Amino acid sequence: MKEIKRIKNLSLAKITAAIYGLVGFYIAIAVAILTMTNIVIRGDFSGSVLLITLFNLGVGILIGLAIAVATAVVGWVIGFLTAAFYNMFARRLGGIKFDLIESEEKNAESEGLAESSEINRTSF
Repeated sequence: MKEIKRIKNLSLAKITAAIYGLVGFYIAIAVAILTMTNIVIRGDFSGSVLLITLFNLGVGILIGLAIAVATAVVGWVIGFLTAAFYNMFARRLGGIKFDLIESEEKNAESEGLAESSEINRTSF
């Protein structure tokens, strides 16, 4: 049985910031594409469809980058606080306990090594 006693705050903060930032960027791009599609389908514009499309995609990418940075900052804060709270509670209550098992590949390699070592032992 293994136990997670402590999570490094900055480690979890970096991971959650990356996840939040990436998700935020993709959601912003999807919203920009859906907005552009809605504008083109409804005909709520004057001028070239190509220019409207390029403008909306450009603005969507810029907004996507801004949202990605904002959600990454929020993710960093959430990850940092989550690790801090986990460490505080793990000290008082104990950490998360889990069992680890060997994967089939490792078991097969171990068995192969054990068999080869038996052969080597018997040959002496």
